[in-house]
Amino acid sequence: MSAQILDAIDHLGVYQVYTGGGTGTGFLIDATHLVTNSHVVSPYRTVAVEMRDRTRILGTVRRVHPQRDLAVVELSRPVDGAVLPLSDIEQYRPKQPVHILGFPVGLPLSLTEGVISHPRQLLDEQYFLQTDAAINPGNSGGPMLDDEQRIIAVTTCKLNEADAVGFGIPVADVRRFVEEFRAQSVPFGVQCPACDELIAKATRYCPSCGSNLDTRDDFKEFFHTPDAHPVADFVERALAKANVDPVLARHGDLNWSFYNGSAPIKVWCCCSDHLNFSSRLAQPGKRGLNDLFRFLLSAEHAPFFFDLAGSTIRMNLVIHMSDVFTPAEHDDLVERVGRFITKADSADNLLIKTYGCLPAPETQTDFLDAPAHENA
Repeated sequence: MSAQILDAIDHLGVYQVYTGGGTGTGFLIDATHLVTNSHVVSPYRTVAVEMRDRTRILGTVRRVHPQRDLAVVELSRPVDGAVLPLSDIEQYRPKQPVHILGFPVGLPLSLTEGVISHPRQLLDEQYFLQTDAAINPGNSGGPMLDDEQRIIAVTTCKLNEADAVGFGIPVADVRRFVEEFRAQSVPFGVQCPACDELIAKATRYCPSCGSNLDTRDDFKEFFHTPDAHPVADFVERALAKANVDPVLARHGDLNWSFYNGSAPIKVWCCCSDHLNFSSRLAQPGKRGLNDLFRFLLSAEHAPFFFDLAGSTIRMNLVIHMSDVFTPAEHDDLVERVGRFITKADSADNLLIKTYGCLPAPETQTDFLDAPAHENA
């Protein structure tokens, strides 16, 4: 079973989900919809989903069940990953093998294995499938499979206080959630945490059971998007000005990552004082190093600069946080960010073609070799 899954892992419809709060995993239920955890997408209504070739597409959240920690995301276009079937078996036994697919701590799609520790573990007044298989941040929302490659649960959490204690939402709950979504007549809805009634707009009380929904942040946040952090507001405005979709670039809290042509670009706050833009472009070759380093150290690149991270040449732009919080500086800074993004896309080609460097591991070499990039 393990070898069969590993041989076909890149063909499975299991994808990484990115938001402004973090990352998680989702799996296809058809070519245009995937299931993930509610806490993976919360509080966002639009997310990014990364394909195997590292391109990202938009996903729109269509249904959320905060209490059961499930969500359905509609993709902006069909994808061709293999759809794993939901098991129709509801009774499982301890020590039965279980296989977990996901993106632990942001790594590529990975498989971990273990056994069912308890098929119906009661936790917080809900039943979960308990397993000893390794679960890490980023696995949330991914499928748990049996030996027949059928989904038996959706990974949801682990106990931080214990090793080898993880939980999944049983497939019976997942199947019911999916069936109810198929019958949904509104574009978006959040299920009442108390009675499961689907609610399509902000309201104080559930129209079915009367529960006070104002006391439930996990309900309210999907109808009242919080104000963006000032740093996020600046970065996403600068990215949009440079024709980069900020939703597709989100990579967690005050983190962004995207490609411009062949160049990978990351944006993050390393501390309270600096906002960093960085692109890992190339690795030095074995000859012509004097000319290479003379070029890299030239003052002509200012306000950008190059450095070496291990054996990888990076181009960087650092903005002081005081400037980010000074609106009068924003127009110049936005223009500077745009120039950085443009230059990164041509700099990797220059380093490789002129100075004999090798592409960095993250460089999109297929794009680098394209005729359009040669003329950039």
